[in-house]
Amino acid sequence: MKDKYPLVSIVIPTYKRPDTLARAIKSVLSQTYKNIEILVVDDNNPNTEDRRLTHCVMDEFVDEFRIKYLEHPYNKNGSAARNTGANNANGEYVAFLDDDDEFLPEKIKSQVERMEMLDDTYGCCYSKYICKRNGELVSEGTENREGRLLLDALMRNLNIAAGSNLLIRKDVFVEIGGFDESFKRNQDLEILVKILRIRKIAYTDVLGLIVNAHEQSHSIDFDLVTEQYIKAFSGFINELNYSDKNKLFRMMNLQRFRFKLRLQHDIIGCLKMIFGGELKPKDVLRYTCFLIKGVVTKKTNRFEL
Repeated sequence: MKDKYPLVSIVIPTYKRPDTLARAIKSVLSQTYKNIEILVVDDNNPNTEDRRLTHCVMDEFVDEFRIKYLEHPYNKNGSAARNTGANNANGEYVAFLDDDDEFLPEKIKSQVERMEMLDDTYGCCYSKYICKRNGELVSEGTENREGRLLLDALMRNLNIAAGSNLLIRKDVFVEIGGFDESFKRNQDLEILVKILRIRKIAYTDVLGLIVNAHEQSHSIDFDLVTEQYIKAFSGFINELNYSDKNKLFRMMNLQRFRFKLRLQHDIIGCLKMIFGGELKPKDVLRYTCFLIKGVVTKKTNRFEL
């Protein structure tokens, strides 16, 4: 017989953000679902100002029995911090919250209720979310699909803010081996892809998360980032059939186009991609309309190839 209120473990990895950590913790303590534990994993180096300030933040919660404070002996990385939390978790479910994001009160309750309705072919659940920058609304996630969405995840076309949004069955997390600690970026996508290789994803139509975005650097070499992404995920990509691989690389090129156009204003680079055969003009037209619609409506959704 299933426990009506299974324990949920929420892991908050923190690094150089003592100013937002308390807000993140309080957002979890404000959940309407009460059978939770919180594991704060301090990934700051010892004997640093960030470690000292994080100690000061945690002193505020010293009497909260649901919180465990775990300190790394040295700075590892976000993936390692998430694994440390999950490995010390007692919950039937595990969730992760970045230290600058916020849960809204009904998030965990709605996700647990949805997962408890489904069979074990479902490995995780996400909720609606909004993205803010400096307190102002940037976008609202409108993805609502469920099921087997591995290809969309690999295409970076499943916009669900997975890093702070997933509620994962603990046994599934263990089965996939947790986070790959060699990943310095795309940790949220790496865990999502591994889950979707073996399980389906569920959705709850409840606004559960605020993602607090930061300004994106215009100096990033997005071509290099994409090259590194393809290399890192090559094992998963090589499992795709020819048609799905073709879709994936078309999407990668469109995302490179978007970065050149919107952030770098590199019109010449965009034209080179079109006339060099990397992009189909029809795809470019449809994708540009899609981007404009997203800016106007402040809605984030998938692009249909």
